[in-house]
Amino acid sequence: MSSLRDSTQYVDALNKLSGLYQPTQLDSCGLYARNAKDMATRIHYNKGLAIALRNLGSYYAFRPHKYLSFLFYDNALTESRAAGDSISVAALLMNIGIYYQFQGAHTTAQNYLNKALQLAWQLHNDSLRAVILANYYVMNSADTAMLPLAQKALQQSAVLAARYHDKREMLYTQLFLAHEALRAGKVKDAEDRLKKVIFTADSTGLNYLAMYACMQLAGYMVWQQQADSLLYHCKSMEYAVAGSYTGLMLPVTTKLYTYYHQRGDSAHAARYSRLALQVMQQQQEDMQEGEADYLAYSLGDQFIDSLQLQHISQTKRLLNSEKANHFWYYQLIIITVIALLLLVLLLYFIRAYGISRRNAAQLALIQEEIRIKNEALQANDDFKNKLISMIAHDFRTPLYNIVNITGFVDEETLTVTDAAEMILEVEQTAATTLLVFDEILRWMHTQLSGFVYHPKSFVLADMIAVMQQSLQHLLAEKKLQLVLDIPPGTMVLADFEMLQFIHRNFLHNGIKFSPENGVITVKVIRKNGWIEVYFIDEGPGINEVILSRLFSYSSAVHEREHSGKDAGLALIICKDFIDKMNGETGACNNADKGSTFFYRLPEVRKPTDVH
Repeated sequence: MSSLRDSTQYVDALNKLSGLYQPTQLDSCGLYARNAKDMATRIHYNKGLAIALRNLGSYYAFRPHKYLSFLFYDNALTESRAAGDSISVAALLMNIGIYYQFQGAHTTAQNYLNKALQLAWQLHNDSLRAVILANYYVMNSADTAMLPLAQKALQQSAVLAARYHDKREMLYTQLFLAHEALRAGKVKDAEDRLKKVIFTADSTGLNYLAMYACMQLAGYMVWQQQADSLLYHCKSMEYAVAGSYTGLMLPVTTKLYTYYHQRGDSAHAARYSRLALQVMQQQQEDMQEGEADYLAYSLGDQFIDSLQLQHISQTKRLLNSEKANHFWYYQLIIITVIALLLLVLLLYFIRAYGISRRNAAQLALIQEEIRIKNEALQANDDFKNKLISMIAHDFRTPLYNIVNITGFVDEETLTVTDAAEMILEVEQTAATTLLVFDEILRWMHTQLSGFVYHPKSFVLADMIAVMQQSLQHLLAEKKLQLVLDIPPGTMVLADFEMLQFIHRNFLHNGIKFSPENGVITVKVIRKNGWIEVYFIDEGPGINEVILSRLFSYSSAVHEREHSGKDAGLALIICKDFIDKMNGETGACNNADKGSTFFYRLPEVRKPTDVH
């Protein structure tokens, strides 16, 4: 039985099992790889040792301990070249290239992958070519210059995998074909591909591919703001636990813990908290086990051979000299060995401490990022609620006026003629409110639908005149004079509805805060290809604290400083519109009295598209 186990066939069988378990159950993959390495070392089977080292490299890549993975890959490459195993050499060149890609050394990674691809072509090994081509796509798909070549490589990989009925490789290429479908705007096709991968991988026990597909599908749903993303995050964790790939899922584990913790679901939060702790403990144990594994391989035989040579040399010296001092010689050997062991232990503890610190820092960064995003969501929710309140307020006022007038008529407090006059005034207010509502809806549309700015040229004086006419009843109420200081023919490059919204709000602000019989001046200055438009009033001016935050939104500050003043949100929308039109806006207090609101936009010198 022992002779059967100490055979090259048995090592090959262990290596094959390790490779088969790699995408299904990672712990089993590592166990068989270690047994194959030990046996291949014992019987001096170089080819089997090279494959075992490569499988160990893949095992640690998925834990993930990428540096240990690189060490095993590098030694496997040396053993494969010594054994003349060109197929393993090509596969290892690809693995090392992937390692350098994750390290950010894209040029080095590309060189290794090109060598692997060239060797696979020379060997006419289509199965290996399919794997390398798929990884060529992964490495280059983010580079727009290399994207056409990457897409072609992916198509060739898919064809080769289908030709040889390599189910694992076929599922692997489907992950990236789904990404290409999404890139082409075929969202439904991309999701269907991933769901088929999950179903097939689940039914065949390929836990890693099922986990990867769930994560990819969850990412698509997060991008589309769909609630099902949480479901697929949870499913990816189930596959990770089943296949022992939880080391790759620490960010997802933390995200799920935070989600359930914030919602008070203590049972689920505790489960993912335990998983996160198990992952971090597992990484420490894997590091210890992996470094011991690597040291046992890299130093074991060399250290024994070194001691044997020293022993033979010492024996000869003892035979040739009766005065040799046995005690001090062996004492020196013992001290040297102890010193080496202490050095190795010291390096291990330093490295383990550094990894622990990095993991803690990474977890802290993730938690801080989650906190910042939650605050941003809260601020957006506050802004939305305030905006809805403003719209409701603007619509409630004219409706209440109409109801009150109707009541007065029913009670015969007002004559029909008086009521008609008041209704005309309410009609003007309602029309203005409806205009504001349409403009706010337009702004909300720009926020939600990916607004594309198409500017046109307009005569500025005409736009101001239209806005003056719509606000004439307000000017007349306070007996205000509107002075227009606009050079004839001044044209501006802008979006009509956006700019009119700004004109309306700046004029309305001036009217609101101006004293009776006051003057509002609209002044235009041409400067270096820009049009600068100033709205100058004679009101009380703006509080300096409010002035510094007039065009920005903070929920707490807004509630304190703009209570009952809906113009604050309107000014924020004005700022957003000006930004979208590539301009600038601001406000300041005048030297003598009053305040000035202003904006600047590009000037149109040739009226080629006047509206």
